[in-house]
Amino acid sequence: MRKQHYRIILIVLTAACGLCAALTAPIALLTAAMAFDSPDSQYQVWAWIVFFVVLSIPLWFIIGTIAGWFLYMHDWLRTSLLAAATPRIASALGWVLIQST
Repeated sequence: MRKQHYRIILIVLTAACGLCAALTAPIALLTAAMAFDSPDSQYQVWAWIVFFVVLSIPLWFIIGTIAGWFLYMHDWLRTSLLAAATPRIASALGWVLIQST
């Protein structure tokens, strides 16, 4: 493929990652606060880990997009598409795992 085709695919992935980050931000804020629902959970390490992991979900979409464009600018075309698509693949896999339980 020519570099122009990679750019078009990367633009589509950027729009999809931006949409996913915008949609998951309010959900992550509401869900992360529920990590401390049980009494004395603010002293439990796992509650804090869950809090920060859930809160960072929208950030991974942004990091994937930035990494994809950075790699594209340095002519790592296939790797740039993989970096931009990885957060979407991970979220789809997580969604499938949640729905299967």
